[in-house]
Amino acid sequence: MYLRQPNKWNEFLLAEAIENIGLPSRVVTWIRRRAKYTADGDSHAETLAHQQGVELQKIDEKHLTWLGQLLKKFNMRLYSTSDARHLAHFIKKAVRETSGIDASSSEEEREALGERIVDAIGPIIDWATDLNPGPAPEELHTLADMKGLRKRMVRALKRADLPLPEIKTAEVIFDKSVFDNLHADTGLHTTLRKILTVLALDPVYYEEELKGAKTLRIAYRLASEFLDSPKKEEDKVIHEFDNGYYWYDIQSYACDFEGKQMGHCGRGEHGSLVSLRAGGGRKMKPFITLEFDGDTLYQIKGKGNAAPKEDLWPYVDWFIENMGVERITETGQHSGDPESFDRLLAHIAKTHPDVKMKESWFAEADELLDQFEPTIETDSQTFLELDRASEGTTGEVGVILRHQAFWPVKDIIVDEDTARLRWEIRQDAASIADTTLYPNPRIRTADVFARGVQDSEAAMLRIEMIWENNFEPTDIEDEEEVKQELGLLVEYLDEIQHIAGWLTSPDAAPEDAEFDYNGFFEGVMKRLEEYGVYRDIAGEIDAADARAPDDDDWWDDDEEERSFPSTRQMDLPLQESRIIQRWSKIIK
Repeated sequence: MYLRQPNKWNEFLLAEAIENIGLPSRVVTWIRRRAKYTADGDSHAETLAHQQGVELQKIDEKHLTWLGQLLKKFNMRLYSTSDARHLAHFIKKAVRETSGIDASSSEEEREALGERIVDAIGPIIDWATDLNPGPAPEELHTLADMKGLRKRMVRALKRADLPLPEIKTAEVIFDKSVFDNLHADTGLHTTLRKILTVLALDPVYYEEELKGAKTLRIAYRLASEFLDSPKKEEDKVIHEFDNGYYWYDIQSYACDFEGKQMGHCGRGEHGSLVSLRAGGGRKMKPFITLEFDGDTLYQIKGKGNAAPKEDLWPYVDWFIENMGVERITETGQHSGDPESFDRLLAHIAKTHPDVKMKESWFAEADELLDQFEPTIETDSQTFLELDRASEGTTGEVGVILRHQAFWPVKDIIVDEDTARLRWEIRQDAASIADTTLYPNPRIRTADVFARGVQDSEAAMLRIEMIWENNFEPTDIEDEEEVKQELGLLVEYLDEIQHIAGWLTSPDAAPEDAEFDYNGFFEGVMKRLEEYGVYRDIAGEIDAADARAPDDDDWWDDDEEERSFPSTRQMDLPLQESRIIQRWSKIIK
């Protein structure tokens, strides 16, 4: 017995013809045609080839076999219930027409014909019934499922004694339905085109990556990553070292490839990106990302925003010495290991004494605002306003947190001159805030709004309070002063973060908390009660509920006066008159 060498046997299996893996012949032809277009004339592949300088070649047979195997197991909608009904109708008609039984035949013969028809269409009807027993969407299935269904159908047709030509016609109808559904799937077209394009552009990539893909979706993801990876452009190489490493000018402030490979955002704010890389073609591997504007080196990042490893520092030294770096503002921001940046920056300061190693107020202050802004909670009554250093001419940074608090008040006060009340309650609110809210806010305004302006059920008193501060070093070139001002900014942003958390939290502050929002709210409410202008809506609802009849007699006779008891302001003439008297004393 002749035994092939193991490696030869593997090559034989890989070279197995695509027709032998059980795909319908039309599907095999379709894959071959797609491969031919990709290799010889597909516009997408031609564009990629032109851009990347790759000469397309015919796709290897073993690659098509591998792709066909993945396609065979791919889940999709290949056969609908309407397809099954159409085929069942043909089979039923073919069995009847080839049986020789007509109206003159005996009842027993006609019953036997009916049983043959049921047996012949059984696999198709059973499959359609199992697939879609109700109004639920049709399920996904594979070409392997279709192969099994086709075999069951052919066996049933042979048992029903359907002539061979009609059986072949049924197979053609079945295959056409499957192929039409396959061909109509535009997503599958895109998937196959990307995979075939990669196989045409770089057949070696099959052995390196694609070969291990167990599903078509994984192969598509790998192919997409390959096509999305940029090809090395020699004119962007700034300097190549003897060991194959090179500085590469990305010529953009953003690079998704750099960000993905390095595990950081791949973005710059002030300059374009420069990358230390190795490898060629689509096998470039980055090691360091710089942000540089021709004078200032803003960032020096390794993987995951860490400092570059010490054995890579000589490449950074070369860049500083040869690219005209005058200033470095990297401080290790976003790094989980600031000590490693301290060592790197100390090395740079010692090795390059002529390079300025100073904080950049504009960049660092704005970065702190960007870092804190998503962490400061806001809602419909709490607002955050940030003025960035880069937005002004002086470099001043402003941080403002505004909060609006509301209390329901009597409607009658809206018609009175409320200036005196607003002044009084503003002073009261400031005094109450001093004892309940620390850090203390500034009470900015106290305003009264008629019913329907701020709330549909009541007139409202609104008190607006703000926490604000501005930051700017007197000398942005003084490193120590910049550091001190940045430290103050961090402390204030942290403070604002905590204040906003209390303002937006539904929970009451603990008893020992210095920021007692509930205490502030209740203190203002008591002062409004003392002035006789607070409207106790909750009390009104309770009283109205107690007075409400059991039947549906909740409507007044006068249509214009109709209102639900729980939302009507109670008629308290005596109390209202006292309120007016008290108000008249306040506003005079």
